[in-house]
Amino acid sequence: MRRLGSVRDNRVDIRIVTATNCSLEDMIRAGKFRSDLYFRLKVIGVELPPLRDRGQDIVKLAETFLGQHGRRYGRPHLRLSAEARIVLLQHPWPGNVRELRNVIEQSVLLAEDDIIGPEQLPLQAARLLVEEPAPATNPEGDAASAAIASTLEDVERDLILRALARSGGNVTLAARALGISRDTLRYRMKKHNPRLQA
Repeated sequence: MRRLGSVRDNRVDIRIVTATNCSLEDMIRAGKFRSDLYFRLKVIGVELPPLRDRGQDIVKLAETFLGQHGRRYGRPHLRLSAEARIVLLQHPWPGNVRELRNVIEQSVLLAEDDIIGPEQLPLQAARLLVEEPAPATNPEGDAASAAIASTLEDVERDLILRALARSGGNVTLAARALGISRDTLRYRMKKHNPRLQA
C-alpha cells in the first residue's frame, strides 16, 4: 500500500469488510458512488437476503432473542405460541434483524405468562389476529373452530382468510393490513391453493 504522496510501498495486513442495503451498481450508474472504489473493495461479494425473505430463519432468530432477553429479564421459560410464530413470519421486517430483536425484547417485557401470543407482539398482523373475530361457521363446526389451529399452516391460512374477509376480498388492502407486500400475500394464497382460491 502506498500512502498518498509517497514513493514507497508499505506492507499492511488488513481486511476491509463493508455492508450496504443499497445497490452499489445502480448508484454507480447514477453517478452517486465511485466505480474505482467499488472495484477496489469488491473482492468477494456476499448477498444476504432481507429478513422477510429468510423463512423459518425468522422464527429461529426470534427464539434465540427470546432466550437471551428471557435470561436478561429473569424470564427463562418463555416460548412463542403457534399464532405468534405465524405473525412473525408474515411481518415484512423493514428494520431487519434489529427490528426483530427489539420486538422480541418488548414482547418479553409484556408477557403475562410463559407463552407469548400475538397480543404481546407490537406488529400490525398481530393486532389483526387478536382483534378480528373468527369467520361464521355452522353449528356443527363451532366446537372445532373454537380450538386453536394445530399447525402453523392452519394459523397462516386463517390469518390470511380473516384479512381477505375484512378487506372484502381486496388483496392490496389485505396485504396492507397484514403488513406484507401484495406479491407476498399472493404467494401465500397460492401456497394454500385450492383452499384459499375456492
